[in-house]
Amino acid sequence: MRRLLALLAAFLAVSFGCSRSPSAAQLTDPPNVTSSAPEGTRSQEAVAAALRDGVRPDGGSPPGVRARIEPLSRFRVVPLGEAAAAPARGILDTLRARYVSYGFDLGPVVSLPAPTPRSCGELLTRTVAGRGTIFVLPGTLVCSAPFGEVNAALQAAVVPLAPLGPSGPVAQRRLTALVGSVVEEILGLSMPCTDGRSCCALRKAPRLKVLDAWATTPCPAHASELDRVREATGMQ
Repeated sequence: MRRLLALLAAFLAVSFGCSRSPSAAQLTDPPNVTSSAPEGTRSQEAVAAALRDGVRPDGGSPPGVRARIEPLSRFRVVPLGEAAAAPARGILDTLRARYVSYGFDLGPVVSLPAPTPRSCGELLTRTVAGRGTIFVLPGTLVCSAPFGEVNAALQAAVVPLAPLGPSGPVAQRRLTALVGSVVEEILGLSMPCTDGRSCCALRKAPRLKVLDAWATTPCPAHASELDRVREATGMQ
């Protein structure tokens, strides 16, 4: 009897042991492990490599790097009204011959912005103009100097015609000299005017007689300074 009970107990133990449910750990699939780095890691490495090379991953400029400004090599004379078109056109050949390597173009005739600017400075800041633009104004406006205004930051200028006297050869000669002086100011040539006769910005002449005198007295330093500017900018 004891032997029968022992056999029965062993049978029951084996049956229950085989039907036991697997544990939660046994039901969970093993993780899918790969040897490659996650996408986030690869993106960060690409960004780091791009910045090391001085290129932004999105194709833009790297932080802290300013766009390179090309040296000024062309000037555009823009008439502010039909009355200024012929005088502006008449100075181009002389300017091209005087300032070799620099380009001088006649821009399209444009109108004054509305409402009319109260000064030459306001005109320059309100009118969209590229570097090297020189506006020729048929009438006159209040300027920082008797014969025009130069905005060094914009590298642009305004030259009014009315203060130069009646239209004709004399006024045309004055306009040519005045625009040439403005070009030299924009290029950064020295204008000390220490002796009151030479190296003076013509637009600052107090009256026409002085402008004419200054225009016939070339600055001895300007030729060499202009050569240095051309050399520094790769124009010669």
